[in-house]
Amino acid sequence: MPLIRIEVSDFKSYRGHQVIGPFKNFTSVIGPNGAGKSNLMDAISFVLGVKSAQLRSSQLKDLVYRGRRLAKGPLDGSETTQDQGDDDNSDGDGDGEGTAKKAWVLAVFQDEKRKEWLFQRTISTTGASEYRLNNKVVTYSAYNTALTSHNILVKAKNFLVFQGDVEAVASQSPRELSRLIEQISGSLELAPEYEKAKEAQERATENATFNFTKRRGIAGEIKQYKEQKGEAERFESLCDQKDDLILKRILYKLFHIEEALEANARDIQTKSKALAGLRAEHGEHEKALEDVRAEQARARTAVVREEKKVKKAEKALEAKEPELVEVDAQIKHSSRKLQNSLKIEEQVDNDAERQQAKLHSLRRDLSNARQAADEAAEAHKRASQHNTSLSEDSLAEYRSLKASASVLAVSERQALETLSRDEKTASRTLTQVRAKDEELQRNQERLRGDEQTQKASKSELEEKLAALQGDHARSKQEYENQQSERTRISRLETETNEKLADVYQRLLQAGVDRNESEREAKLKETLASLQRIFPGVRGRVVDLCKPTQRKYETAVSVILGRNIDAVVVDEEKTAIECIDYMRTQRAGQATFLPLDTISTKPINDKFRSFARGARLAVDVIQYEPAVERAMLHACGNALVCDTMDVARYVFDIRLREFGHCIKICTAVTLEGTVIHKSGLITGGRSTHGGGKKWEEKDVQGLTRLRDNLVAQLQELNRSKPRGKADENVIAEITRLESAIAVVRDDLSACKSRYNGIKEELKHIERELKKLSPELKKAQTSHSKLSSQIAELQSTIDSADDGFEEEQLKLTQSRLVTLRNAAEDEQRKVAELEEKKRTIQVEITEAQEGIAQLREMLQGLNDVLEEKNKHVDQAKKTHTKAAKILDQALKEIGLKVC
Repeated sequence: MPLIRIEVSDFKSYRGHQVIGPFKNFTSVIGPNGAGKSNLMDAISFVLGVKSAQLRSSQLKDLVYRGRRLAKGPLDGSETTQDQGDDDNSDGDGDGEGTAKKAWVLAVFQDEKRKEWLFQRTISTTGASEYRLNNKVVTYSAYNTALTSHNILVKAKNFLVFQGDVEAVASQSPRELSRLIEQISGSLELAPEYEKAKEAQERATENATFNFTKRRGIAGEIKQYKEQKGEAERFESLCDQKDDLILKRILYKLFHIEEALEANARDIQTKSKALAGLRAEHGEHEKALEDVRAEQARARTAVVREEKKVKKAEKALEAKEPELVEVDAQIKHSSRKLQNSLKIEEQVDNDAERQQAKLHSLRRDLSNARQAADEAAEAHKRASQHNTSLSEDSLAEYRSLKASASVLAVSERQALETLSRDEKTASRTLTQVRAKDEELQRNQERLRGDEQTQKASKSELEEKLAALQGDHARSKQEYENQQSERTRISRLETETNEKLADVYQRLLQAGVDRNESEREAKLKETLASLQRIFPGVRGRVVDLCKPTQRKYETAVSVILGRNIDAVVVDEEKTAIECIDYMRTQRAGQATFLPLDTISTKPINDKFRSFARGARLAVDVIQYEPAVERAMLHACGNALVCDTMDVARYVFDIRLREFGHCIKICTAVTLEGTVIHKSGLITGGRSTHGGGKKWEEKDVQGLTRLRDNLVAQLQELNRSKPRGKADENVIAEITRLESAIAVVRDDLSACKSRYNGIKEELKHIERELKKLSPELKKAQTSHSKLSSQIAELQSTIDSADDGFEEEQLKLTQSRLVTLRNAAEDEQRKVAELEEKKRTIQVEITEAQEGIAQLREMLQGLNDVLEEKNKHVDQAKKTHTKAAKILDQALKEIGLKVC
């Protein structure tokens, strides 16, 4: 279904509504960088439902046009659809940047019937997306279904081939190519059904194999049962012989037992007479022991009683000690309070004396003043009695005094007014200086902020320059590394080709291709392919192990048996993949030993020293520790014996000596004769060809070396740097050099601005230093004038006599209170001292009582110790008599038996 044309509106670099097309069978889009060639591919991918992450953008809204407005008309004058014109009316009228609110792309396809299909996808700056099919809004699923019906698969992207896709497809592995082809062809959808059929086939194969194995096992079991039947018959005959012998032995024992019974009966009668005397003596000792124990119990009771009295007295003494400590603490506290009260009382007495002296002085001054006032009043009274009017001299004196007082008040007011005017002038000067200082400080703060901003910009530009220089150095280093890598790979290719030629020459000389059988060569080729494709394939068992000596080759080949050509892999998953590969390639069959799931039995260390000339098979081969589980599975507990006699000795003697302690194993002689677990012996010439296999190791090593060298050549060819990579690195270096030049220019401009701001800051700091003395001088002048004004405005009032009297009364009342408190503390200390003496007397009496009780307790303990000695002596006598009695009873019992 061919593409007719593409219509875009505000999509990426396409401003407004643009029509691109019509497209022919072969259409080439050319233009300079930035013309929109790649954006056209993105528009086709966008309208066909590709995600934004694959369109060189992180979000859908980033696809909306963000550049300046271009011409409104279409590129080639083509007509637009009605739907497009309606959608673009609201978004294409503005000028400038960021006026588009949504974008859409319309793709017009033509099917086989020449019918046109319109696929349109619209997005907005909010990230909303809308799909239209033939000018109808549909869901994404319906939109995708319509594309799929025309064989346009969005997930497979089978409609466009982007730059680098061909190279990426060519470098993919066979598995990835197969998956890509299956996805494009649609066969991947049938994979589940194929897997189910494949699982059913594997289950059927497993069932058939299981049934075949079961049939072989049943045949072996039948044979084993026949052998066991013969052994059972022989066992029954031997059992009959054993029963006869046991019967004879029992009869012989009965005869001797009867004789012993008669002799013992005679001894019992003799011992019974002696036992009667021993029992009487034992009874006497028991009675004496009971008496001594009764006396011991009485003494112990008295001791316990006295101990309780002592403990009771000690508890009473312990109860008194806290009271004594508490009383001592109270006495100390009261003493401290008493001392403090005495000190305060002394201070208050001193204050009272000082205030009393001051009060006497004030009263004396008051009486003098009152006396002078009385005298003046009396004189005035006498004068008023003689004449009520002042004389001329008195009036003149009064006027002169009044005038002098007026003159004095006027000078003080004038001085106050002058100081007020000076204070206002100083205040204005101080305000101006402060305003200038604040303005300079604000400019300083602003410039410091600008300095920090420019400093941050400078640091950012320096970091950016360092990053660009680092990227530039890395890009140059990468380019140099690519050149050196290309030289190194060329040198390695030459060396590898020389080695490969030498290996081919040696293989030709050995004639390995002529001597190998068809099946062996096919198996080796298949194994080489498996090792090349699957990294977990280690190789055949015969290739992974080697006998320590040549004499063990035949025996080891027999022990390995059918596992000699088994392939060792790391995981069960790898084994399944290898089987699938061999089935697909029809490469025959092989046995795989997965190291992670293979079952192994632990080696019994007793076999290592089981017999002289016999050793474990795993001990006579050399292998890597990584394949130890596979070797244990293949060899098991099999023993390699030097001769047939050693093998017979192992089975006939050693295994019977151990019995069921160890599990029976297989023994193989150096000539290849096998003694199986069931006892069967297999001999003759070995058909395993072990000697030949071990001699072919060197040739196989050359083959592996050849395969490794071929793989190295292929790997070197893949790791060669591509020509486009060099071009990209050179373009990146050029871009970084231009970016470094721009950043250097910005950095120089930023440094110039930063230095200018620093010069301004220095100028402001100099101005602030000049202004600081003026500010201090204005503040000092203003403070001095304010203090002078305060002195003129203040009025000194005389001290109030009543205040001094009140202070004296308060001091005296406080002194009385302190004296009362001191008397209370002295009385409390006396009471506590009395209580302390009483408690000390009680403690002394309690200690004397405890001493007496302890003396009594000591005496009782002595008595108890003497009684304990008597009891121990009685116990010893009783025990000795009991032992004699028990010995006699045992002898009698033995005689009875």
